[in-house]
Amino acid sequence: MEFITKKPPIKSNQQRSYKRSLNLHISLIIVSLAAVLTRAFIAVPEGETWLPDAMFKTFLMLLTGAFISVLIELLYSIGEGKSHEFSEYKRLVDPINTGLIIALLLPTSTPIYVLILAVVIGVYAGKIVFGGNGYYIFNPALVGVLFVNISFAKQITYGETPLVLLKNALAGQTYTLKLLDLFVGNYAAIAIGSTSVILLVILFIYLLVTRVIDLRISGTFILTILIVSAGIGLVNFGTASGLMWQYVLVNMITGLTMFAAVFLVSESVSSPTSRETKMIYAVVVGVLTMIVRALGAEIEGIVFAILFGNMITPFLNRTVKRSNKKIFIKTSIILLIVVIFTGFALGFIVQGRLQEIFSAVVIGGLF
Repeated sequence: MEFITKKPPIKSNQQRSYKRSLNLHISLIIVSLAAVLTRAFIAVPEGETWLPDAMFKTFLMLLTGAFISVLIELLYSIGEGKSHEFSEYKRLVDPINTGLIIALLLPTSTPIYVLILAVVIGVYAGKIVFGGNGYYIFNPALVGVLFVNISFAKQITYGETPLVLLKNALAGQTYTLKLLDLFVGNYAAIAIGSTSVILLVILFIYLLVTRVIDLRISGTFILTILIVSAGIGLVNFGTASGLMWQYVLVNMITGLTMFAAVFLVSESVSSPTSRETKMIYAVVVGVLTMIVRALGAEIEGIVFAILFGNMITPFLNRTVKRSNKKIFIKTSIILLIVVIFTGFALGFIVQGRLQEIFSAVVIGGLF
């Protein structure tokens, strides 16, 4: 028996080119500026006066996230004797991207020390210990965000975000949201990056054209959220009142749905490689996201879902091979059936009627 050894870390995916990283860098800076401006002009509750606190805190969080990320990688490079690499701006692009994403995934209520800890955990434990850019198995930004969301849940607070109102709507309560506010990001957001969906759609198209993100992943993810939320909305609200489509709309354009489609799910290092694995991965992430949103205690499930998708990526790459057109179509149909079934099943679970439906349909049909 012959053993083949290879010095770790083992690179599981192709490293992103500088051009792709730069396009992502530009997009993140645009979103960051939009987030600051959105907090500057967000609607002020009646009887209160506008203060620039939210705008300044947003700017400070973005600046801190980028700075700490660069600092950690610089200190590590000094220890490795490679500090000369930071003499060029292109070496700063990836650390800045990671720091900005971590800041964008947290709300303005996040204390600065919690943000710093998130960046330290994400950059060091999520990236450097695996060998740096191109070697990690989990999205580093999500590693840091998940850590602080679990460890500092009391310090990270959320207002009445649209996703919170959706949970209340499923429980029978009513809510009022202005469509224009949802599109421009003028609402209590779950994270800084949950800004204008119009801007995020433009950046989505830009990154698709520049091949930074993959439509087979991001497109399938968006379609999964759409179908599952439609199933939940149909079961709980029906079509007569229009609440079904409001439920779908809020799930699609608020929270982190579009931000994840643009910046997270298609991350090239931690996502699958073949077309079949990309679609399976996207469906898994989308379904888990909606399960957490509909049934879980957490408001948003995207961070958990993507990290789970990262975890199964090596298995998907190893077991699912690229097939012919016939098998690809068959796989697509099976995934579509799974997504539709999940949407209706979640809808009945939310209503508490799943046992009733199975008794009436499955058992009743057999006997």
